[in-house]
Amino acid sequence: MDIQALKLDLVEKILHTEKTTLLFKIDKIFKKESNDDWWYQLPLEVQDSILEGLKDIQEGNVFSHDQVVNEARQKYGF
Repeated sequence: MDIQALKLDLVEKILHTEKTTLLFKIDKIFKKESNDDWWYQLPLEVQDSILEGLKDIQEGNVFSHDQVVNEARQKYGF
């Protein structure tokens, strides 16, 4: 399930629930997250770099540890 589908599923569940205690718990989670989420305290350049790295991982644009070590050995001679 992608993020947009998850959001829609959660919205639908929230709209159809009559459980007040559940809604207060969800509200509490959002309030806590908005206060504690370090992501938004990162500079935009850092956020962009992290997101780019995650995209690379999803697309398979990665190197194994052995590949990196071998390239470093060839490049720097150790």
